[in-house]
Amino acid sequence: MKYLDKAAMTARTRRVVQALGVTGTTARGVVFALAGVLVVDAAVTHQAAESGGIDKALLTLRGQPFGEFLMLLAALGLLTFGLYGLCEARWRKV
Repeated sequence: MKYLDKAAMTARTRRVVQALGVTGTTARGVVFALAGVLVVDAAVTHQAAESGGIDKALLTLRGQPFGEFLMLLAALGLLTFGLYGLCEARWRKV
């Protein structure tokens, strides 16, 4: 929030943008962390073909119990991060 022009926002907009930022950034971090765990697992087991990236992380989520629900949460979180990115582009101090 310190890089955003809060004076140009209403109080409600500030609360919404902050919630989008916290939720979206957390979701993005969880997806990236899962990708990192898969890379470390591939390094430990010496199976480089198993590492993958974000796509492999999301496929791993889908293969879990309640996988479709977890995929939906990940998708909503990344969508939230995208909305926060649009807000940051609109109100970023330059």
